Amino acid sequence: MLSQKENMRTPLPLLVVLVVSLALAVGGTRPANVSRKSFPKGFVFGTATSAYQVEGMAHKGGRGPSIWDEFIKTPGLEPNNATGEVSVDQYHRYKEDIDLMANLNFDAYRFSISWSRIFPKGTGKVNKRGVAYYNRLIDYMLKKGITPYANLNHYDLPLALEKKYLGWLDHQVVYLYLGTGGIISRQKKSFKHR
Repeated sequence: MLSQKENMRTPLPLLVVLVVSLALAVGGTRPANVSRKSFPKGFVFGTATSAYQVEGMAHKGGRGPSIWDEFIKTPGLEPNNATGEVSVDQYHRYKEDIDLMANLNFDAYRFSISWSRIFPKGTGKVNKRGVAYYNRLIDYMLKKGITPYANLNHYDLPLALEKKYLGWLDHQVVYLYLGTGGIISRQKKSFKHR
């Protein structure tokens, strides 16, 4: 029987099998006709995740709690009451994940930057350990020929902002988000702007 950590590493390969199976089912019984040539020139083949789904290190590395950390405490929301505390541990295993993407011939990876990993309280002092993690992730993507597409909000608002402003219901959170995006983009020069 797989341990919980080993069991949680299976979603990406399973997803790839599911996507290929779906493509074959939709495309008919002739998989040889499906190739990159079947797509328009410039089409970007990639994959995507959210920080909470894959990073782990939910309460470590200077990361503050997000609304997901609070939400997921409700029993029964996820099978086996799973949380993002460890998830697939991309924080430590990002090279394995990026190597897998490169081996699958992906062009891009759309990942999310956890706002609460950069700003543990939503605003204020930048968490340098969080910035260092994303710099390592991006640098390795570039080394492997994977174009990084950073998403600055994938439903993991810092819990402090939810409690103070009721989240996105207050315009102040929008202004903080805009400022956060500027600060984050200045932390890493290799972000692609499209």
